Amino acid sequence: MYYDEWVEYQGVPISGLRIEALEWSEERAEHIRTRTKRYGPGEVDIEPEWATEAAMDPDRLAGPAGTGQSLQVVGWSESCRRILKVWLLPKDLEAGEWYGASACEANSTNQRHYREMKGGMS
Repeated sequence: MYYDEWVEYQGVPISGLRIEALEWSEERAEHIRTRTKRYGPGEVDIEPEWATEAAMDPDRLAGPAGTGQSLQVVGWSESCRRILKVWLLPKDLEAGEWYGASACEANSTNQRHYREMKGGMS
């Protein structure tokens, strides 16, 4: 899974990746804000600020997603009091600047891994 500290994203070790800034386009922001319209009431509509907060969590878990084009991040959003999964695309990898691609509530496996890494956070 993507929690291995030896994993790299575009040649940069995960432990060395910086996430300093995150930008959401209007289209992508609307996409995550309307999850319940697409997936039903069991989903959670996500505000871009919550996703940004989770992505910038210093205790986040991260790794390449899918084909390796995007970065998948699991982190805590204090504003919505949830563990979220956020997909990012690099804007300026060296500067730690990213574009938000998507976000959702983390699944039970992601939540468990995050809590284990945090030492039992509830």
